[in-house]
Amino acid sequence: MPFSSSISSMQGAGIRRLLIVSGDTDWHQQVIAEILPTLRSPLLWVGESAPQEVRSIAPHLAKGLLGQELGHVVFNAAAGFHAEALAAVLGAMSAGHWLILLVPDWEQWDSQPDLDSLRWSEQPEPIATPHFVHHFQWITLEQPEIAIWKKNSEKEIPALKPRPEWLRPNGLPTTEQTHILHALLNDKQPINVVIGERGRGKSTLAGMLAERVKGKCWVTGPSKMATQVLLQQGDGVEFYAPDALLEQCRQQAPKGIDWLLIDEAAAIPAPMLRELIAFFPQVLLTTTVQGYEGTGRGFLLKFCASLPSCRTFFLDLPMRWAISDPVDSWLKSLLLFDEPQEPQVEAIEFQSKKLSQSEWLSCPKTMCDFYTLLTSAHYKTTPLDLRRLMDGVGNHLYGSFAGDVIAAALWMVDEGGLDEPLAKAVWAGERRPKGSLVAQSLAAHGGQWQAAALCSRRISRIAVYPTWRRQGLAKSLVISAIQQAQEEGLDFVSVSFGYTPELYHFWQQCGFELVRFGTHLEASSGCYTAMAMLPFNAHSRSLLDKLRLRLRRDGYFIQEKLKLQLPVEVVKDLSLNHDDWDELHGFAYFSRPLDVSIYALIRCADKLSNSVDAYALKDFLNEGNNIELLCKKYNISGRKALISILRKAVSDFIKHSEK
Repeated sequence: MPFSSSISSMQGAGIRRLLIVSGDTDWHQQVIAEILPTLRSPLLWVGESAPQEVRSIAPHLAKGLLGQELGHVVFNAAAGFHAEALAAVLGAMSAGHWLILLVPDWEQWDSQPDLDSLRWSEQPEPIATPHFVHHFQWITLEQPEIAIWKKNSEKEIPALKPRPEWLRPNGLPTTEQTHILHALLNDKQPINVVIGERGRGKSTLAGMLAERVKGKCWVTGPSKMATQVLLQQGDGVEFYAPDALLEQCRQQAPKGIDWLLIDEAAAIPAPMLRELIAFFPQVLLTTTVQGYEGTGRGFLLKFCASLPSCRTFFLDLPMRWAISDPVDSWLKSLLLFDEPQEPQVEAIEFQSKKLSQSEWLSCPKTMCDFYTLLTSAHYKTTPLDLRRLMDGVGNHLYGSFAGDVIAAALWMVDEGGLDEPLAKAVWAGERRPKGSLVAQSLAAHGGQWQAAALCSRRISRIAVYPTWRRQGLAKSLVISAIQQAQEEGLDFVSVSFGYTPELYHFWQQCGFELVRFGTHLEASSGCYTAMAMLPFNAHSRSLLDKLRLRLRRDGYFIQEKLKLQLPVEVVKDLSLNHDDWDELHGFAYFSRPLDVSIYALIRCADKLSNSVDAYALKDFLNEGNNIELLCKKYNISGRKALISILRKAVSDFIKHSEK
């Protein structure tokens, strides 16, 4: 069998290879039994059914492999295809090793339910994913160096095309790294960012910088394991977890620290990152622009662009494998990781049209262009979104085209339609079924259970190529989609976005009204979440009126808390209206969270009787919601016990008021 002899040629060429084993469980076990003895280096098994002697992890833990280097990998995708886990594993695999991918029978795969769909589909049961399967098969068959072993077929390994001998990295800086190190050491700038794909030597570069600087370096990152490559390279550098480091810096500004090195910076919440870098004279941030996390693009678009001074470097050449690595090429094509090339087309007229998921089969290039355009403009887009876009239920896709070239893309998803008992359970804080982001938020946080019962459609993503911005394409596309939703008899359309005045103005121009404003910064964008809706009928207009009034009244307290002017007229109203009484009942007798009911509690605080429980609630509000302080003062065991006391105080107030 030529399998073992293939490994030496792979090592010489600096590449990894892919073997797809397609068939039933018995076939998978038979092939694995033949292969295992020939794989000499440590083997990692991802997924179920691993032999006892083989190290294994569940797919959802694959992100923890960040910063490690792997040998051969068996990836069991027979029951479900976890795309992010696959990307994480391949980012850590080094040259000279095989990826053995177990998949269902090639001919029947497209009709088989995919257990992974339970993560991204809003359906209660696993669904088949024919569009992803056909895309997988089409991309795979385009790669002649991939081996596919089907049951009852010959087990052949395709010949490799000629490649030059690979020069394995020898520990010295590459040409790219040398250029960046020279700039960092000689042309001092306070904030520096190094961006590149997986395996490009970003962490190694940071370690080389730590070795060469004369002063002292501190290191932080999403986990100590993720920074192992950096720590091994840089001798004597100290690692701190991001939250612990920030707390330490707040208490006492660091002295004598010349550099802060932040590995995989995009995985750290932007507000924390922004505060951290202000404490250090020079900072190097490394991050991945494209990959399974879906955060690097937003890091470049949002975070770096928001800094007053930021110097950016790019690492393009791989270090863990050769440029011609067939697995790298296959993965980029499969998960559409390549950055889109902005079309060089002059256009005056644009045509808007609705797309369907079936076009992944009939017009795959159009749909690939649609997805990569969304990816280029949104920090949140991940392989999970690709799966949802291809096979999720309730998608509505629109594109604006200059000829056959896509200029703008819009993705909407159906929401709501819950039966009344379930919608009320969402309001009560007792249930939170999958999906319906805005509809359920308006029920759970906005206090209006009807929002989850009405049928709505949410704008999930929208993007326009920079060349064609400021020409009304996005607005035109949104208005067309709104008209179709209204014609279909929906109750309203909605959108959730990271608030900026410019974005709010755009949605306002499209007819949307603000109905909710979050008080916590989004981890990646560093913006507060805003939600807006556009009603179509009397039911949704009534909902809008209630939400609008609530935002006006709660907005007074939100402005005080955030020190931010809301884009709506707020009013200081300490009276208890019908909405407040509903909120108080929900807090006292159901499971509505404390932070959701807080403004109704503020309004009722000065109306409470003088009981111990009432004093606890008043103290809680006066002490800036400091739960730890209140627990000590009242000798309470913890948050749960404190909230029980607060619920009792409100319950007593309601009973007293009803007399």
